[in-house]
Amino acid sequence: MMKALLALPAALLAGTLHAHALSHTAQSGSAVIVELRYGDGSPFSYESAEVYRPGEAVPFLAGRTDANGRLAFVPDRAGDWRVRAFSEDGHGGDFTVAAAGAAGASTPADGMGTVGRLAVGLSVIFGVFGIWSLFVRSKS
Repeated sequence: MMKALLALPAALLAGTLHAHALSHTAQSGSAVIVELRYGDGSPFSYESAEVYRPGEAVPFLAGRTDANGRLAFVPDRAGDWRVRAFSEDGHGGDFTVAAAGAAGASTPADGMGTVGRLAVGLSVIFGVFGIWSLFVRSKS
């Protein structure tokens, strides 16, 4: 009888822990898409989430999941990114997602590649020396 009374709280606690479970799947490409679901399979909709770069303590992204329990981010480096998702009623999870990093980031954000920067640099140099040569000739 005593063992049954001790087993009852453990059984109730196990049911509660399962009810607060959160499962996730992740798809990685140019963006990482994480889909979060409650233990019963329903989407983890409109809940808080944070994404952290590998080895950092400040969130790279903070926001909410969408109606389907999805969260997307574009990683700027490869590694294991930490994802924290949580709701006000105690559901949540803290896990890592492998990301390949920024794919195809060969041109800077301003759209000027290496050749463009080289052309601008040479133009500035020739312009400065051209103006300087005009002043030197006029004094002679």
